[in-house]
Amino acid sequence: MRRVVALAAFAALLAMVQGVAAAYLPLGWCPDLGLLLVVGMGLCWRSTAGGVLVALLGGYAADLLSGTLLGQHALVRVVAYALARLFSAQIDLRSALPQMIWVALLAVTVAALLASTTTFFVPGAGFALPPLRALAVHALATGLAAPLVTGLTARLVTLLGSEEEARRQLHFEPRSFRT
Repeated sequence: MRRVVALAAFAALLAMVQGVAAAYLPLGWCPDLGLLLVVGMGLCWRSTAGGVLVALLGGYAADLLSGTLLGQHALVRVVAYALARLFSAQIDLRSALPQMIWVALLAVTVAALLASTTTFFVPGAGFALPPLRALAVHALATGLAAPLVTGLTARLVTLLGSEEEARRQLHFEPRSFRT
């Protein structure tokens, strides 16, 4: 539980840092730090329930700070966490280049999911993606920041190891039926 609370607080902090950084960086050059945290958790954290809970809380913090529909980022972050868990089992995303490419594609997917949920829940809103150049720059910035943030997330998850993992494991040798 300690790990979930600490990572949820870190997700809220990243949402605030991203909001401040977006005010000073040119359009699209601010990476999606919350998405990168979710991807990092999907790559290194074994607890699926804890990862979903942190993705929900971090997404909800992003919803509150960005002024979008409540639950929109939370839903998309849970989907991103599920995709990170699924693809990390199929593709080796631990090295930098595959991780950067996959995260850049995921950033475009997240933008499409956010536009889709807005279209679905807001009457009269059309499907509107950001301008293609801004979307490409954002995907590039998010992809380039991926190894740094996911590595930081892996270190944080290791640092906040749970009490159950810290205890010694007692291993029993199998019995032999030979006499």
